[in-house]
Amino acid sequence: MSVDTYLKGKQTSNYQKVLKDDVTILVAPKLRQYTKRIEIVTQKKLIGSKLLAVAYHEHGASCRH
Repeated sequence: MSVDTYLKGKQTSNYQKVLKDDVTILVAPKLRQYTKRIEIVTQKKLIGSKLLAVAYHEHGASCRH
């Protein structure tokens, strides 16, 4: 999964916007197309925090494996 935090000049209108714990996450259309469910998990640690995205694959006609 790639992460891009610099959005200046980028077209993001076709991305799904998800708000989680004061963080806006943009989900790519291709990721939405091939997944049944996407889970966003935040974990607070002693030093900093961690953001994790788990995508559950959807088997269907467009599945290529």
